[in-house]
Amino acid sequence: MKTITVKSLEQLLMQQADIKLIDVRERDEFSVDGIDEALNIPLSELEARTSEFNETDDYVIICRSGNRSGMACQYLSEAGMNTTNVQGGMIEWNRR
Repeated sequence: MKTITVKSLEQLLMQQADIKLIDVRERDEFSVDGIDEALNIPLSELEARTSEFNETDDYVIICRSGNRSGMACQYLSEAGMNTTNVQGGMIEWNRR
């Protein structure tokens, strides 16, 4: 599984890189401290919403700590998507 640090993610966002940032935390978690550029697709909805993903896009997946995003990356990778997991998730993002 590919991974990225929050520092590298921040640089990509500042450069307006062509990535799709997906936050897989539940809606209430996302509403408290979501990243503006992120689309919230809770892990609990991921299977039902897989059709929203495109095999030609690059998806960077984030959650609270990196655990749920890791599961999401594994699931989406098996479905043919290009994914990268954010190490440390929002815990590290909020420490930066």
